[in-house]
Amino acid sequence: MRAEVTRESLRRRPRSWAILAAAGSLALLASPAVVSAQQAAKATVQELPRYEVTGFRDARFGMTEPEVRAVVTKSFGVKPTDIASSTNPVEGTTVLTTRVAALDPVSSPAQIAYIFGYATKKLIQVNVIWGDDNSKDPTAADALITAGSRLERYFAGFTWRKDAARAGIPVGENTVVLFSGEDEKKGAVRLIADGVRYQMQRDGNQTMSPEPKGPPKLIINYIADRENPDIAKIEKGKF
Repeated sequence: MRAEVTRESLRRRPRSWAILAAAGSLALLASPAVVSAQQAAKATVQELPRYEVTGFRDARFGMTEPEVRAVVTKSFGVKPTDIASSTNPVEGTTVLTTRVAALDPVSSPAQIAYIFGYATKKLIQVNVIWGDDNSKDPTAADALITAGSRLERYFAGFTWRKDAARAGIPVGENTVVLFSGEDEKKGAVRLIADGVRYQMQRDGNQTMSPEPKGPPKLIINYIADRENPDIAKIEKGKF
């Protein structure tokens, strides 16, 4: 399932909510107290380091495909043949994908996708995805949700563009943006829990989202240009 996150969806926030693991045994977040990194650290905002979205680890935005391939093989110890290449026919981008046996903070396999722009052919986005479609282990589901909570706290420990950090935003029946932040330039980070069940309370009524149809996934999107991504577009006035 692909988590679609838009500016409008990030504005929606229930008064009270809790996210549950797929097994229904773990409640992580009980209130929207961590809605904004700036609000959460208002008294000490000057002491927090400023986050700049430049890529993921040694893979930096603006790198070419050969440069990223070299970085991936060196950083994760994978073979060149372990890196798959594909094309997004709608966006016109090229995607390099590799899989690693484990990636902190989750001790389970992760898939990393490196996306190259339509016009520049250079790195514009990195997606890190934890979660196995075939997994039926409830403890693995709990581990993913716990890791999501840890990552949310990590990102909230930085300073972001004013009023551009959010946490705990349900954007679908089984999808929650655990954290969303924009830096002072063009970059953005999205931390998403997909395939999870959550409960929320609004106007005195408590509701529960439906049971997920598949196992949960934890996703991080590192985005170079949040406003004008380098994808194939039809110019205005052409039709």
